[in-house]
Amino acid sequence: MDTFLEQINELQVIQKDLVSIHPMFAEYYPVVVAYESLLYIYDYSIDTQQYEWVKTVPDDMNIPEECMAAFPIPHMDWRICAVVTDAVFQSFEQKVYLFHEFVHCYVYEQYREQVGGRIRIKSTMEQRKRVSWEIDYEFPYDDETIVGIIDELNFALRNKNLKQIREIRTQLFSSLSVEAGEFWNWLEWNEGYARYIENLIRAKFELEQNHVGTEKPFSRLVFYATGSAYIDLLVQEQPVLHTDLAQLFEKLEAELVNVELKRREQDV
Repeated sequence: MDTFLEQINELQVIQKDLVSIHPMFAEYYPVVVAYESLLYIYDYSIDTQQYEWVKTVPDDMNIPEECMAAFPIPHMDWRICAVVTDAVFQSFEQKVYLFHEFVHCYVYEQYREQVGGRIRIKSTMEQRKRVSWEIDYEFPYDDETIVGIIDELNFALRNKNLKQIREIRTQLFSSLSVEAGEFWNWLEWNEGYARYIENLIRAKFELEQNHVGTEKPFSRLVFYATGSAYIDLLVQEQPVLHTDLAQLFEKLEAELVNVELKRREQDV
């Protein structure tokens, strides 16, 4: 579909300007568009400095409607790709979500081992071959205690009270199992950071900020919202965290680590 290629190349021109937001945007990643049971695959050419059509193959991965994701695909030798449907091209605001997925591509390539390789829940789920665990993990979204703590956390985040935020996060991790706490931290870092960058892009183009996830009933989108809001405050406090995602993860997991240490002391 040439119309997809044309729009992707329009976006890569815009992407050059996004390097001012983050140096990651100097890199380009393959784009896969799922449309009418086919996958249209495009990749950036260093020679032409634009995207080119690579191949069109049957959609043997059954990409769901309105998918916006990033994951390795076999048709590109398991390279990480931004995978979307034609819905992402319906408006400029929708197209911004493609940059959100490029953030995931960057994080996957740069921090897959450095951070992801030491996350216990991630290795556990991979051993269990739960491919979709980041989407369907049994997090207690409807637990009254957890819901109440998340409400308090959202309030503290809106008020930008870092001391209170850290106290509430400690309370949260004390109320969660270790595994559920790891899930929270991983999603806040992974999805929260992508949302944080997305909102910087939105600000650049004077688009409405994306705060979806703060409303009840809570879902996995809560991690996008709390993560991006907290990361924004942490970066204001320590600007190096804007680009140092390994150090950022350590900051995010500080309260969980402290809770785990106290639990171990009590078990001795």
